[in-house]
Amino acid sequence: MRIFKFWTRIEGTLTVGGRPQPAHAYGGSNVSLEEAERDARRRLEGVARRIAGQGPGDDGYEADIREEVLAQIDERNVVTRNRYGAAVLNSSELLFIDIDEPRLGFWDVFRPRPTGDAKKARIVAQAKKLFAGDPALRGLGLRLYETRNGVRAIVTGRAFDAKARSTRKLLRRFHADWLYGRLCERQGCFRARLTPKPSRIKCRKYAFAFPRLDDVQEAEHRAWVAAYDQARARFATCRLVCSLGGVFELLHPVVAWHDRETGATSSLELA
Repeated sequence: MRIFKFWTRIEGTLTVGGRPQPAHAYGGSNVSLEEAERDARRRLEGVARRIAGQGPGDDGYEADIREEVLAQIDERNVVTRNRYGAAVLNSSELLFIDIDEPRLGFWDVFRPRPTGDAKKARIVAQAKKLFAGDPALRGLGLRLYETRNGVRAIVTGRAFDAKARSTRKLLRRFHADWLYGRLCERQGCFRARLTPKPSRIKCRKYAFAFPRLDDVQEAEHRAWVAAYDQARARFATCRLVCSLGGVFELLHPVVAWHDRETGATSSLELA
């Protein structure tokens, strides 16, 4: 999970097809901006070597999560602000799964697709059935939450490796979005949005730049965040439906953080 406290951007030049081309690179560090700049220069030099055929490709490369750090729960769980302004929990151990659609069988082709509460109820029923019968989940815990358009699951009781083949298979059995599974693998962590999407709470769209490059961007950012925080206070991101299996989640500080920040036990409108 490549999340850093300090980020910077440098400008440079790359030779492509015999011609110089302007380029830039971002670098990150948990030590200092100077170390982040050195990291950025190493990255730009690495791209130059690959263009020249002198270095390996990016197979197995763990992608950066270039987002502002809002809170660090511990070394494996970090809260960041994503590209459209929402707070996101990044965990390299706790398995979060957002499920937007139920798994459909053969006869469902001839029936209307479930929507709204009926769709969510079907996803919950399928998740419960999987939890009861899947050997990989035996002895673990499962928490299910209603979201605005689907269901979120948290599997508790042990740490999961986002890059493991067994995790990818489990995500497919839960019918998680394929792209979400791919992102988990590339970023080395699982992600759960803690606060509403701005578009759902009538908060103006804002083009985020991070790292912010000057005082003007910083002032614009602070003003937007203040308006967003005021608007989101009236909404929840998910609502707890049920908790199954072990009691591990009661002892897990990250689950408690998630439930508090999402408003999971409140009666607020979902967004």
